[in-house]
Amino acid sequence: MTITKIALGQANAFLLSGKKGSILVDTGPEKYRERVLEACRGQDVRLVFLTHGHFDHCQRAAGIAWSLGCPLALGREDIPLLAQGEKRQVFGRGFLSRLFAMASNHSIIHSKIEQTQPDVVLTDGMALEPYGVKGQVIALPGHTAGSMGLLLHSGELFAGDAMMNFFRPSPPLCYENFQVAGETVAKIRNIAPSKVYFGHGAPSTL
Repeated sequence: MTITKIALGQANAFLLSGKKGSILVDTGPEKYRERVLEACRGQDVRLVFLTHGHFDHCQRAAGIAWSLGCPLALGREDIPLLAQGEKRQVFGRGFLSRLFAMASNHSIIHSKIEQTQPDVVLTDGMALEPYGVKGQVIALPGHTAGSMGLLLHSGELFAGDAMMNFFRPSPPLCYENFQVAGETVAKIRNIAPSKVYFGHGAPSTL
């Protein structure tokens, strides 16, 4: 398995390449479309896996999936964010978290997402071998209701924004549901992944 980090400003996308195909995890903001497609060139991408429905992870997801000729996947509870352009507020606790939530809400409100219905609905425990990667989907709600992660059989976890690593691995700085986000962080720590790949920040152990 080869893991390629694609840096997209403050966000990350990842290309997971196995012997039988590749999965692209997130697509980033619109302005990085060509960078993402270049990273995927010749990699037999069989699935675009969206960790959640915020613009900085999926703004041009439909067009990228079309260009790659593969299905687009998202958790059920986040489908309205992508399919209807629904805007859901995020919250924060503490000064830094509230400031981050305020900035995030401004971006959520003013950033347009290419609206589309995903081809695949991600569910907890779904096997990803049909798309060329040995791993499974893991539900990681809280940051958004439909946030999903990808856990490789080798132990690496792609957590989206269920956790962040701006200064150190920590709970998300903003969330739709504080309690659920905390439960998800506990779930991740209980899984004890060999390494966590974050939507924001450098990969790290916990």
